[in-house]
Amino acid sequence: MRGYDGAMELTGKKNLRHQALALRERLGASYRTEADADIFRVVTKSAPFREAPLVLAYVSVGAEVDTRAIIACSLNAGKVVAAPRCVHGTKTMAWHRIASLDDVRPGFCGLDEPADDDATLLNPARVPAASLALVPGLLFDDAGYRLGYGGGYYDRFLAEFPGVSAGLARERQHVESLEALGARDTFDIPVSWLATEKGLTAATIL
Repeated sequence: MRGYDGAMELTGKKNLRHQALALRERLGASYRTEADADIFRVVTKSAPFREAPLVLAYVSVGAEVDTRAIIACSLNAGKVVAAPRCVHGTKTMAWHRIASLDDVRPGFCGLDEPADDDATLLNPARVPAASLALVPGLLFDDAGYRLGYGGGYYDRFLAEFPGVSAGLARERQHVESLEALGARDTFDIPVSWLATEKGLTAATIL
């Protein structure tokens, strides 16, 4: 693992997910804060962000890479911002426009979500090609593949999303190849870009 002083001891998605969760929890608060501040600068100064009329962003919780500052910056820049809501029983997400972070409340599994309101609902399969989606993950690799939480929500979303996607990951959550770790399936969808505290890099799609 890049930036990690040990080897990945387990392979396979389930085993690796447990190890990656434990690793994320062990990352020091000061490292997470500094890395997330750098990731904020990397994203908001990037061409994909500048060119995006619409930003689809998860609302970070716990030890996830922070998106709240990016959401606030997007709104201040006059961009349309949408946040996801998990649709119970379908393993899909509905995306709703938000005007501020006050528009999200704890919902599915404690995640901060927008209200189920048809007036703010948008179809992520019919958005401008320059739209930018910020994607969470426990691990990302050089090819843009991610190890998520196991629900498949973002793979379903990315399979239909016509815009640009960026995975947010601290360098210590960046590996060379998830396939080599036995944690990549044929239905996994890679992101276009990876944003870490070291910069924004295009995924080397294999």
